[in-house]
Order: sequence, then C-alpha cells, then structure tokens
Amino acid sequence: MVSATFNIKLFLVTLCLVLALYPQQGNAKAIAQKRQAVATIQNNWVTVCAPGTGDKPNQKRDDSVATLNIQNSKPTRTIDCASSTATATVTATAAPDNNPPSNNKPSACNAQCWSNYLWHTYGWGITPQLGLVGIVCILTGLYFMAFGFRCFRATLALVGFVIFACMTWIGLTNNEPYPGYPNQAIVYICVCVGLGILGAIIFMFFYCITLYFVGALGGFYLAIFILSWKDNLVITNNVARICFIIGVAIIAGVSVFLLERYIIIFATSFIGAYLFVFGLDLFVHTGFINGFRIILDHNWWHDVEYMIDVHVYLMLGAVILLTLISCGWQYYWNVMRLHRFFGINVVEAAPTKA
Repeated sequence: MVSATFNIKLFLVTLCLVLALYPQQGNAKAIAQKRQAVATIQNNWVTVCAPGTGDKPNQKRDDSVATLNIQNSKPTRTIDCASSTATATVTATAAPDNNPPSNNKPSACNAQCWSNYLWHTYGWGITPQLGLVGIVCILTGLYFMAFGFRCFRATLALVGFVIFACMTWIGLTNNEPYPGYPNQAIVYICVCVGLGILGAIIFMFFYCITLYFVGALGGFYLAIFILSWKDNLVITNNVARICFIIGVAIIAGVSVFLLERYIIIFATSFIGAYLFVFGLDLFVHTGFINGFRIILDHNWWHDVEYMIDVHVYLMLGAVILLTLISCGWQYYWNVMRLHRFFGINVVEAAPTKA
C-alpha cells in the first residue's frame, strides 16, 4: 500500500515539475521582441543611474530622472552581456551614429560589462530582502550539513519547507507580469514562506512517504549543480534539461529505498552545501545564483543570463568541499560512533541474568 501511494505521489510531483519548468508558449518573434525591449531599457537604466557615474559620483538612483534621461539620450554604446564574450551594441537611436559597431568583432567582457551583468541579478548593494533570504539559506544549509541525518522530523520538515518554497517561487516567477507584482518582495517572501511552512507540516507527519523526497531534493540540487559548470549551462536544450533534472531527482529518491543511510547522508550534505553557498552568494555577488535562475525562470519578461568567471568556479568548488566535509562528519558521528539509522534509535538490549 505504501509503495502504491508513493508511486502516485511521485508521479504527481513529477507532473508538477514538468508543468512548472516548461516554458510559457507564445509567438517566438513576439517573445524575442519583448525581451529585447526589456534588455534595452535595462541597459539604458544602468548607464544613466549607476552609482559612481556622471557628475555626481555618489548620487542615488532616481526613476523620474532616469526616464527623462533615457528618453532624451543620444546613441551610446554599452556592453551586451548576453554571452561570455561581450559585443558592443547601440542601445539608443535618437541620432545617427557614423561609426556603428561591428558584431563580428567581439571584445573581452570588461569590468563595466560584468558590473552591469551583476546589477541585473542583484541590484546595487544588499537589500533587506536579499539579506533575509541569504541568512535563511545559510542557516538552513548549516543545519543540513551538521544535523541533517541526526534529527529525523526536523530534517523532513525543512525538506518540505524547501520543496514547497522552491516550487512556489518557480510558479510566481514564471507567471510574473511586466513590470512585476505590487509589493513584489513582500509577495515573494510571504507566499513562499507561507506555503513552505505548510509543506514542512505535511512532510513532518507523513514521513512514510516524504522520507524519499530527501533523496529527491538532493538529486534536484545535484542536477542543477552539474548543469551550472558551463556558460548558459551544460545542456542547452530546455526539454533535455528538464528531463535530466527530473531523472536525477527520481533516481536519487528511489535510491533511498535501496541505500537509505548512505543516500540520506549524501543528500542532506549536498543540500546543505548548496543552500549555504547559495545564501552566501546573495551577500558576495558572484553570479552563482544565475545558474539556478536560468534553469527555472522561463518568464519571457526576465532577461536571465549565466556567465562564469573564477569567482563562480570558486563557489562551485566550495559546494564540493563542503559536501565532502559534511559527509565525513555525519558518517563518522552517526554511523561509526552512534550506529544510528535515519529516524530509528537502536538501543542495545540489557544482558539477561542466567
């Protein structure tokens, strides 16, 4: 009975993942035009409003001034960060340009290009919303790495929270209208946290089924991690990426039934390492989170690109290092020292008197 119920639940979750990750359908030409319009507006906005530019190096951004300046701006050349090699492009057409840039001569992505690229990801500085999400991810990651195998119900609750919050974010971001939700930060945080708490309650009580989702969540993050080792991802085809992610998640979930102790240790260690580095990136701003975003965000209004430099490679390497440290710690303490199973307390029987 448990096996049949598990299969039904696994099928429903897989179906939800496919529906959530599959890009919105629409006219390809219209989508390209909309994304180009958004990218042009963003590039101009950065050029006009970036702190440290213009006559007032410390000036703050002003939407009204930015709009006025953009409308009256002369043709300027900015860096298009749509690929790892930047190409100079004209982003305004108020007057003719006698020396148009050539798209056949790409130049190296300079500091301004990378600065604009990071601005489109994080904005300027660390906002309270980014700080809050970063702290939550770091603390959750530390818990998984240190106590993920040791604490049964708390781990299941956090797995449910992460899954429901992540699925909610995917739904919200893929259906976000232009120019965004009213009170966007509040909407994202409150809705994701609210449904995340619901998921935590469900996972904590229905542990016979939700146990397998610990491995599935570890497989989900592992697939994203593998895809993130190349500019604009290792697998470029969107359908193939979705199949790869779902396949790895299902294999990891089923593996819990076969090698429960070892898969749970690895899954909790990897989930914790990935969440810790993800939260850290919200403070240090390397562009690491764009690997996650470009895979799951298919909203045609969002111009998400993923570029890799040495800092992103360091973040990816940190995930591997933290996973190995956590696996070693959890295996030594829980298996070698305490001889524990996940969710089972083994008590040695008292010797009987002859």
